[in-house]
Amino acid sequence: MMILVIAAHPDDEVLGMGATIKKLSKNNKIFLGVITEGASAQYLDKKMIEVRRESCIKSSKILGISNTVFFDFPDMGLDSVPQLEINKKLEEIIKKIKPEIVYTTPDNDLNRDHQKVHESTLVATRPFSNSVKQVLTYEISGIVKNPFVPTVYEDISKEFFYKIKAFKMYKSEVEKFPHSRSIEALESLASLRGIIRFDQG
Repeated sequence: MMILVIAAHPDDEVLGMGATIKKLSKNNKIFLGVITEGASAQYLDKKMIEVRRESCIKSSKILGISNTVFFDFPDMGLDSVPQLEINKKLEEIIKKIKPEIVYTTPDNDLNRDHQKVHESTLVATRPFSNSVKQVLTYEISGIVKNPFVPTVYEDISKEFFYKIKAFKMYKSEVEKFPHSRSIEALESLASLRGIIRFDQG
């Protein structure tokens, strides 16, 4: 089965569902679409765009992603891009690879790129126009406007090591605890979600 993972920035895929990607890659083909270059709004050095891309490619190999495409829209600048342009890019890739399942960014946080990508995904995966049978969002911890409420859980106890290994490829993005992008924070969030799932039976 073909699965499409959509990331607003290179590293969203690891932070949001790195271990799940590794698990799914064992029996499925995973295609990653990265919408923005993920660097120009944070770094003055234009070389960081290539650094982030190379990090993403290294990370993808660890997670078992079959193919990655970079759309290179401006980092933190999707509000300046007509929604139709993003929609069309996603529709093109969906038409090309024909995924049955699509994972995308959440719309519960304050990151406008995440929100815009989420909105475009819903348009591009309209059920009457393509092969997509299921659309899921993954959780990216950080500053949120509403709590993320998961309804689907994966046992990633055997794959979590690969999430951490893959995230470490993004050397410029790994922060110190208690930052949400620290290794300890990722471990804590995974533990919390596991506890909640266990309590639900």
